[in-house]
Amino acid sequence: MTIILEDITKIYEGRNVLDHFNLNIEDDRCYGIVGPEGCGKTTVLKIFMGTIKPDGGEVHLMGDYKYPTLHSGYVSQEGQLNHKKNAVWNVKKVYFRASKGRVIEELSKFIPQEKLKLPVSELTPAERRLVEIVRAFVIPADFLVMDEPFMDLDDEQRQKAIAYIKDNRGSRPLLIASRSEEYLDFTRVIHMNK
Repeated sequence: MTIILEDITKIYEGRNVLDHFNLNIEDDRCYGIVGPEGCGKTTVLKIFMGTIKPDGGEVHLMGDYKYPTLHSGYVSQEGQLNHKKNAVWNVKKVYFRASKGRVIEELSKFIPQEKLKLPVSELTPAERRLVEIVRAFVIPADFLVMDEPFMDLDDEQRQKAIAYIKDNRGSRPLLIASRSEEYLDFTRVIHMNK
């Protein structure tokens, strides 16, 4: 499978966020899209996933696809958790077929079991980010997309998250958007500028 972003242009409020941007995304590859805030990293991810349309250019799906659409495991920069519900509920919400036992097992790799019953509003920002990462991997996704996945994590949590990502990604393409290429040595880094 190859997904090609060809000559992508996106304009917001009269500002060219993406100007003829090109990227080929292949199976079994990891990509780090790196640049300062406002350079279009999140826009690239959303165009790749098909949640927003480019103003110019095209997204091509190349290869043998069984289904008309592709599914992504997604970690949003803003977070997508229901803060009134607990971590287990938030993970099961994205894929109801995942067993509660499996969800607890995955979350327990990062968060103490006694905290799994708390509303996520009572978790630290780092713990909420780790719930988001587990959520992305529970979905039977065709590819993984992560927008600032290591935000708020300390060094130990970051290393555990990176190991988890590497161990569970399989051959699925992975796109990570980050302001820094630090910790992205396992990716092919693509630099973006304002």
